[in-house]
Amino acid sequence: MDPLTANLLDLLFELREHPIPLTIGGGFGLYLKRMRLDQTRERTLFSQLPMPRATNDLDLFLRAEVLCDLESMKAVAAALDRLGYEAVPEAMYMQWKKHFELHGQDREIKVDLLVGPLGQFRERLHVKGVRARPIGPIKLHAHTVEEAIHIDESPAVLTISGNRSNGEPAESQLRVPLPFTYLMMKLFAFRDRKEDEDKNLGRHHALDLYAIVAMQVESEYQESLRLGNLYGKDNHVEAAREIISNDFAGPTSIGVIRLREHPLFRPEFPVSDFLAVLREIFHP
Repeated sequence: MDPLTANLLDLLFELREHPIPLTIGGGFGLYLKRMRLDQTRERTLFSQLPMPRATNDLDLFLRAEVLCDLESMKAVAAALDRLGYEAVPEAMYMQWKKHFELHGQDREIKVDLLVGPLGQFRERLHVKGVRARPIGPIKLHAHTVEEAIHIDESPAVLTISGNRSNGEPAESQLRVPLPFTYLMMKLFAFRDRKEDEDKNLGRHHALDLYAIVAMQVESEYQESLRLGNLYGKDNHVEAAREIISNDFAGPTSIGVIRLREHPLFRPEFPVSDFLAVLREIFHP
């Protein structure tokens, strides 16, 4: 994960003069949380935690109100350009990539730009399908993730430290979604990928769902229960309930099958407890 850390620190360094809060999701966000737990030794909901899985993506969430600000987004676009990123043709201006050499081999890193529920800011953005961007001339878009409920409210703040790509030590703060928000995103991602051969049949998302549940500390678990009740009538939460009912109902459900198929799955994982916690939070 060192190259990902270095490239993330590079981007945060380039944006140091701009008050642009970023939230890291995806597999790397879970990796950062796991590293913090290893340091703090806090008690987690399950003691059987999976090993962090490899990834080459940085899933960066922009706040909707920041996405509205053309000058802030120009600063992000300029930072990506200075760091040598190029737009990915298949997801033009929402996903960016660059190549680097590691141990004599060519490697690729991707940055996905995302935004949570647009809410009141939708009218101040140019929105087309899953794309949202500021109103004005700019080649930078964010992928809308409407199911990422509560992503901008009280996220966990982590300190990330290490060396930038030039070897200089650096440290910065970054936000990570609360477990409830993470579960929402991963449930939808699993639903969309569970039969997709090109996306490993959703196995990574199934493992991530287990990891999110398992890594909750007591305060996060209680907050997940509260948010499950608070947003219980939201259409996206109702859809999440349906996913759990269809894919994570019991030991023979496709979600459990995909979890057990993952190379990082271990027989001692308390799968029945994992399913029980999903039911407690979402009441399917």
